[in-house]
Amino acid sequence: MPPVLDDAEPSAAALRSIYAAAFASPPWHETPDQIEAFVGRLPSHTGKPGFRCVTAYVDGEPAGFAYGFDTPDPWPADRFYRPIADALGGDTSALRGRFEVHELAVGPRFAGRGLGAALIRRVTAAAGPSWLVTSPAATAAVRLYERLGWSRLREFDVPRQPLRTFRVYLSPEAPGSSESP
Repeated sequence: MPPVLDDAEPSAAALRSIYAAAFASPPWHETPDQIEAFVGRLPSHTGKPGFRCVTAYVDGEPAGFAYGFDTPDPWPADRFYRPIADALGGDTSALRGRFEVHELAVGPRFAGRGLGAALIRRVTAAAGPSWLVTSPAATAAVRLYERLGWSRLREFDVPRQPLRTFRVYLSPEAPGSSESP
């Protein structure tokens, strides 16, 4: 049976089960505490302007999701936002006010079925220029984004993170994208 993509607001339990399956394994190795922190962030994310989420179900089972929201302007100073701004020399104009794909997760049992591509396309379909962050160590994600025409804007490091190096990618329709490190 083909996957069903659902734009309705999903339950936190469905997102948690997918997130745990996707991010507890390599290269992320997220701990139970980190997974619960994701669940704790959900209410603040769902309330952000422009929030949209798409969930994929295979045979009625939650298999993947993608969500995001409009990047706040002025630029936030929390979590990864500060290191991104530093890597861009303080010029965040290519990202501010655009749609940020904040999470994309596909359960390992459902990988290789095109769910990631379907989810990223669906969540960004009406968004216009979009951006996201991933680790170059997440090779399947990097291949997916680059195959879909997303371009690397910049790499940056976040000290005290298990995966230290991250990349900012711009969607194909985002002007000013480049292959600069």
